[in-house]
Amino acid sequence: MKKMNKQFLYFTNVRHSVVLIMIAAFLCYTGMYAVRKSFLAAQYAGTSYELISGVEYKVLLVISQVLGYMLSKFVGIKVISEMSSKRRSVWLVILVSFGLFMLLAFYILPPGWKVLAMFLNGLPLGMVFGIVFSYLEGRRNTELLAAALSTTFIFSTGLVKNVGVVMMSDFGIDEFAMPFVTGLLFFPLFLLSVMILNRVKGPDKEDKMYRTERNPMNGKERKEFIVTYTIGFVALIIMYVILTIVRDFRDNFIVEFWAELGYSEEPGILTLTEIPIAISVVIIAGLGFLIKRNLLAFNMGMIATILSAFLILITTYLFKANQVSPVFWMIATGTGIYLPYILFHCLIFERLIAFLKYSGNVGFLFYSADALGYLFSVLVLLMKEIFSFDNSWVHFLIELNINAAIGLISVSFIALVFFNKWVFLPRKAIA
Repeated sequence: MKKMNKQFLYFTNVRHSVVLIMIAAFLCYTGMYAVRKSFLAAQYAGTSYELISGVEYKVLLVISQVLGYMLSKFVGIKVISEMSSKRRSVWLVILVSFGLFMLLAFYILPPGWKVLAMFLNGLPLGMVFGIVFSYLEGRRNTELLAAALSTTFIFSTGLVKNVGVVMMSDFGIDEFAMPFVTGLLFFPLFLLSVMILNRVKGPDKEDKMYRTERNPMNGKERKEFIVTYTIGFVALIIMYVILTIVRDFRDNFIVEFWAELGYSEEPGILTLTEIPIAISVVIIAGLGFLIKRNLLAFNMGMIATILSAFLILITTYLFKANQVSPVFWMIATGTGIYLPYILFHCLIFERLIAFLKYSGNVGFLFYSADALGYLFSVLVLLMKEIFSFDNSWVHFLIELNINAAIGLISVSFIALVFFNKWVFLPRKAIA
């Protein structure tokens, strides 16, 4: 009974409140998405400007912003891993405020300069996730908190786009002014969430005992980590890059996939397939905090990744042989991609630091993986616009799923074996 009361007090205390931290993290990242994603609600069909031959203006804006966002991830490898906890709230406000100011520039400037404004808009925003996650990591319930933050990947992008559409259709806001207006609407909630996160107490002694204390990592420490765990580190990065490529490709061209599959007249198909994926993945990932042993939790995350890859592989072959419906295939493969992707954010990197008892932070791992992941995603986006494919998009996704699943299974086993050997064998046996 005393233990239950202690747990209840921990979960309901204002400075420890799981619910409060979850809401604050969700609102904070949603505020960032309002600054980053709201411009996608418009079509910009009447704008004529050609920087790359054959590339539509809106696609040009997307590529420009993603390039800035990708560069931000590379910068974040150093900035986020070295950031002091005392400066987090200031950095959050500065980064998102700059992104919002660039949306104002996007409204005012001529078409060519608008492309540059979108690049500068994405440039600071890639570091926001690492700062927000630094408030959540190193706790006994980090998986639960991170699962709430990860819901923004699926729900918040749709929310801010819907608000943008309403701004244009119901209030007559110009499509170039709409992103700034939408970002401005969410900005007070963003500031409130930063204030809450800044007041929340950090990990306590028991958290540090279970998950190790999280400290900034300088260049020497980052190099030491890579050298010490080279094989496992590279394997995890490759896994994350594979997941990012398939996830982004699937998200960017899901409308084209459904059109080729004969569902172009059924817009509700997106809700039918994506919401079940989101709910099931977030629940599974959030339950990770119930596993107390860090190595066991890491191993479960890796096993879940391997099983997800087999799910993708098997259902893709069945779909290719006309044994399952397109809806079943998209739900199954979507779950197979999103589950391990979210587990990296909620569990795998977090528990890796904990069971290695490494006095560093998750930010370094995230940004090393994210930077490379977005680099390859940009290349795929450019390939889609610049090069023509002989095969249909559905066929391309089928081949991408098969190759990605085989790659995930192979690399996951390498990472799993390496880190378990590291824990159970003497260090010299691994060198």
